[in-house]
Amino acid sequence: MGRSIWLAALLVAGTPSPSFATDTPSKSAPSLVDEVKALKTMDTAGKPAEALARIDAVLARARKARGIERIDLIYAEASRANALFWLDRYDEALAIYHGLEAELESGKYPMTPDRAELVNNIGSLYSSLGRLEEAMRYKVRALDLTAQTAGTESIEYASALYGTALVEFRQGEPLKALPRVREALRIARAHANLTGDDVEQPAIFGLSLAALLIQSGDTASSIEPAREAAVWAETHLGEDHRVTMAALNQLGASLSDSGLYAQAIPVIRRTLDLRVKAYPPGHTDIAFSLSALGFALDNSGHKEEALPFYERAAEIFEKSDNKNNPTIAATAIGQVARLASWRGDRAASLALREKALRIGRERSASGEHPDVLLAEVNLAREYIANNRSDDAMPLLVHANAAFPKRALESNARRLAGLVFAEQISAAKGDAVGALARTVQALAPARTRLLDRATPRSEVTRLAEQYHFLFVQQARLAMAANDPAQAFEALQLANLGDLQSAMSSQAMLRAADSVEATEVIRRYQSLAADGARLRRTLNAQVAAGKADTVEEINRQLADIDARIRVEDAHLAALIPGYSLQTAVEPASLAAAQNSLGKGQALVLYGQDEEGLVVLAVTPGKAAMASAPVAPRQLLELLQRMRGTIDLGLLNNGAGGFDRKAAFELYQLLFPAPIREAIRSSPDLRVLAPGGLAALPFAALVTDAPQGPDDAPTALRNTHWLAKDHAVSVPLAALPLPQRIAGKRDLSFAGIGAPLLGQPIRLATRSAPMLRSGDTSTKALRELASLPGAADELRAMAKAFPGNPALLIGAEATEAAVKAAPLEQASVLAFATHGLVGGAFRDLVEPALVLTPPDQPSEIDDGLLTASEIAKLRLNADWVILSACDTSAGDGESAPTFSGLARSFVAAGARSLLLSHWPVRDDVASRLTLDTLKGAGKGLSRAEALRRAQLAILRDGNVAGGAHPATWAPFVLVGN
Repeated sequence: MGRSIWLAALLVAGTPSPSFATDTPSKSAPSLVDEVKALKTMDTAGKPAEALARIDAVLARARKARGIERIDLIYAEASRANALFWLDRYDEALAIYHGLEAELESGKYPMTPDRAELVNNIGSLYSSLGRLEEAMRYKVRALDLTAQTAGTESIEYASALYGTALVEFRQGEPLKALPRVREALRIARAHANLTGDDVEQPAIFGLSLAALLIQSGDTASSIEPAREAAVWAETHLGEDHRVTMAALNQLGASLSDSGLYAQAIPVIRRTLDLRVKAYPPGHTDIAFSLSALGFALDNSGHKEEALPFYERAAEIFEKSDNKNNPTIAATAIGQVARLASWRGDRAASLALREKALRIGRERSASGEHPDVLLAEVNLAREYIANNRSDDAMPLLVHANAAFPKRALESNARRLAGLVFAEQISAAKGDAVGALARTVQALAPARTRLLDRATPRSEVTRLAEQYHFLFVQQARLAMAANDPAQAFEALQLANLGDLQSAMSSQAMLRAADSVEATEVIRRYQSLAADGARLRRTLNAQVAAGKADTVEEINRQLADIDARIRVEDAHLAALIPGYSLQTAVEPASLAAAQNSLGKGQALVLYGQDEEGLVVLAVTPGKAAMASAPVAPRQLLELLQRMRGTIDLGLLNNGAGGFDRKAAFELYQLLFPAPIREAIRSSPDLRVLAPGGLAALPFAALVTDAPQGPDDAPTALRNTHWLAKDHAVSVPLAALPLPQRIAGKRDLSFAGIGAPLLGQPIRLATRSAPMLRSGDTSTKALRELASLPGAADELRAMAKAFPGNPALLIGAEATEAAVKAAPLEQASVLAFATHGLVGGAFRDLVEPALVLTPPDQPSEIDDGLLTASEIAKLRLNADWVILSACDTSAGDGESAPTFSGLARSFVAAGARSLLLSHWPVRDDVASRLTLDTLKGAGKGLSRAEALRRAQLAILRDGNVAGGAHPATWAPFVLVGN
């Protein structure tokens, strides 16, 4: 189990405060006296080496001068100790502080806030040295003294409060530290806004609050304080200040831990660039950014690219004696171990996990530090995988006893220890009891996922964190022969954006009046605007555009307030509104009752051990597992997709890796599953992550014969599509259809925008777009799609009446928004699709339309997901004949989650989406034949299957036998 290294925040936390509050008048020479006094409030954190040189130069002159007050020299020397701290010269700094403390205690000087602050700083130094009991004594004393001398609203009190919290964190009690840090942040912001002093403190406290929220398990809540800290620091301190860089790194870590990897990566890359310029090679701050970047790449599907970042970070941390974060090396080594497990190298993973725990225990002041507990849980998991349960159990007993005081009950790391302990119980014969206890243990995670109070935008992020836990529950259900529990667990493991979109459909179905429907539309529109602005906000911070953040935050506050008003309005208008808009897993019995003869539902779960598969038919449920390392599965997917890409380049003339497709079929459909679905021609698949991007229809079900590049051999191959019509349901139960009365079929077609010269694989041939630019000028570089207009006109002929067509110059964003699209039962787009997060200026997926001469707020040439969600649709299905239209919100988002979710929210009931760029001539035939088949009474999935096979078997279609030609589309929905 992995997580990001969020402790970068605490590199600048709990350190000596750079300011002391009082000045003492002096009768000496004004210039030198002023210089000495200025040292007391000098910023020593940003560039400590320069600060130390400046302090030493002034003190050298001051010690030779007459008439300078000794108290001023004392606090100037205290600032020198601060600079030494930032240079990691802790022993020198502590010696100076103790000397100054003794002098102040001599009786010559009254107790003042400055003296209390010096006591606090000594506590910070002891904390950094790992001497936590001594640190806590000084911190408690400082807290009392500052309350007496400066008051509980002073910056001195905030600093002492914060320092106390940091010691509590280092003692392994982050939950105790959280309220103290919140209060310190409140005081520090008020003080800085009022006086203009101590402006680094709000950033330090804010980024540390974000880090503590992640540690406690509340990752979604960590983004806002991290973002605020980054904006504050850059505004008040500059981008090259150490605190600014730490705040930016924490924002990247918070975004990563919340699953927003595409937004995190540019933030972290910027931080890494800044730190490489500011620090020498091997500096631990650089290692924090290396590790954070590795984590974001790792979890966005770029694990091989992530590995060298992890390894370099671990090397730096292991060599460093970082007393501020003593367990960081253990966490970094754990990241490398996780990738070893992903590769299937269990021996290397075990050795690294053992090393991580050993170093964590050696360097941590507490054996119950959360990082040490996590290392214990992860090592226990390795022991279980190596059949060493007796070695695993003591680690789990210790971690499970300690975690409740150190993490929220819904914290995934805390829950992992409980689940792994039940795996051991099941292995020893108590599978039924282990399953029951696991269900109880995971109840807080289930509640958090399904609670209406959890924002829908967070559901997918939480589901990602909990995925492997619910897969473990499914494994235990399989051991206990309880398919009903396995069915629920796999639904929870794969809960994502499409399931969340169901709440929009449920809302529309619940509306029983025109007024309620209008309120729902307004609610959805506001929610879409909020999602767009939050993505934009993170992009602006990543680009260093702090001046725009305040205005975006103002707009967000207004949207949030209006959403609350509309939510209350809906609750008053619609009985049972909250219940009807919840996303609950279906029961196995209900799912079986919804399936007709010849229909089957297959669900997948994936973890480091492999796949868990459940097949459900009207009469039975079959469970199976397939042991396979994630990397091995990914390599098979890449091999299959790689030959599809070659087929696209060669117009279907190249070979197709049928061996990889056959191996994938055997893994995805183990023998018990194959037997269960043998008599089910209608196959519905719910798969996680990368598996959702797999064209299941192109799996090979028998050992392939003949050359992979021979059209005859390809036509004779036993493809899955020859036996099964495959679709992706929105959920385990079909969505009830809205009853709108009988209406004539009607068609609206949009596409063939006016762009550049026609070239295949257009997005790869547009230089500005490849650089991340999505301006109207960049969009005009995209290749036009000459066959798209003919495709739309051909589809339109299949419908009576006067189909609505917006083609070429008429296919503008403004025209689409103004069109009465709710009148169309079939809506087709034939254009390019862009993936959100894959382009610098695009934070959500979008469809490309004809760019305007002058971009405006209502027309910039891109119909984004949030704008789609605000359309008024009542379509039986939407056809997206464009490249990348099955992609998610970003590069790491669940497939189908972006454009598809938005169309579902707008009112569509089924979608035909493309996995990859579709040839114009083939797109037209596939979509038209699918429409005609469905119009003759075939199910949509069966109509698509027959259209695919017709292309496959037609020798007159160039390259038609290659899956790149006949298998680009996937059916999503009912």
